[in-house]
Amino acid sequence: MDGHTDDTKPCIYIVNDDHVHREEVRLVLSSQFKVKGFDNNNACLDAMLVQKPDLVIVDERMVEDGKGCLFDKRTNPDLKDLPFIIAGKESANQYITGDGSEADTVLLRPFSKNKILIRVSDALSYGVEKKWDELPPQEKSALQSTLSDFQAISKAIEEKRPLDVAGTAESCQPLVESINNQNYQGILKNVQGHHNYTYVHSLRVATYLTMFGHAIGMRGDELLTLATGGMLHDVGKTVTPQDVLNKSSKLDDNEWLCMKQHVDNSSRVYDNTPEITHGIRIIGEQHHEKLDGSGYPKGLKGSELNELARMSVICDIFGALTDKRSYKEAFPPEMAFEILEEMNNQLDQKLVGIFREILEGHGTLKA
Repeated sequence: MDGHTDDTKPCIYIVNDDHVHREEVRLVLSSQFKVKGFDNNNACLDAMLVQKPDLVIVDERMVEDGKGCLFDKRTNPDLKDLPFIIAGKESANQYITGDGSEADTVLLRPFSKNKILIRVSDALSYGVEKKWDELPPQEKSALQSTLSDFQAISKAIEEKRPLDVAGTAESCQPLVESINNQNYQGILKNVQGHHNYTYVHSLRVATYLTMFGHAIGMRGDELLTLATGGMLHDVGKTVTPQDVLNKSSKLDDNEWLCMKQHVDNSSRVYDNTPEITHGIRIIGEQHHEKLDGSGYPKGLKGSELNELARMSVICDIFGALTDKRSYKEAFPPEMAFEILEEMNNQLDQKLVGIFREILEGHGTLKA
């Protein structure tokens, strides 16, 4: 069941006088967002003034004369920061200039379902990322550097290039320093509203893993391995279809198989990356394994799972339960721990207890 009503879903306006093209985009987005279509600029602008949407997608043909909702919003202080996607050919890039364009991006044809959903996710996150500028320097740096690196990771995978593991580690340094200084609450709070779920989940797992390691005495490069491993643990999901990742109902058997393949996808990325360390590989390949052998992809159990693997699965499950998704609200931390504690044969309950004490000690369970 969809955990969000239409009133809480992000609202997207589509402006295109070609009914077929407008409907194609609407159908891609309608399962995750509240979508309204317009066949002319004036109707969209009138609607924007009555109910400000979260995003507008306008075809470049609708703004060819230098007029229309794109340009009107740039001169309206109440609408100026409203993100726009200009959909079209390479020529659409000409509209990303001038005052107000910092909130706007281009979606180039040919469109795929995945490309549309990824670009929409990025555009919807503009306001969240802008608010990061107001955070204390260390938290701001942790968010901005890891997001920039995550985007580079996605591009490297798309282009079938090795990952820059040293670059990811460098981007995680502010996160490690924040945890060393016990100043990470702003990171966990302010990443939650971002619309790139894989980035959100990866950063939160990286944060929890590093907190876990710090509490049990790890320091220096060991903590950096935990943070880097957390950021890279789900890289295989960058090639998982967005409509599977964000489906608002239960996955069918084929979709679940597709979802589970993200671990094998990650392994292939690691195999193509000489810099990958043993610790990072364990985090990425074993964070779905369970002590009783019921996990995947290899069904490892008991002594086959070392402490790092056992920590990783706890952080991954806790992160997934307490993540806010397009189809569900975040579980309260207390409820998440009840679930972890019920997984008696699957998780190392001694480590679950330690992890709970860590979050209780830092006030996270009261959040």
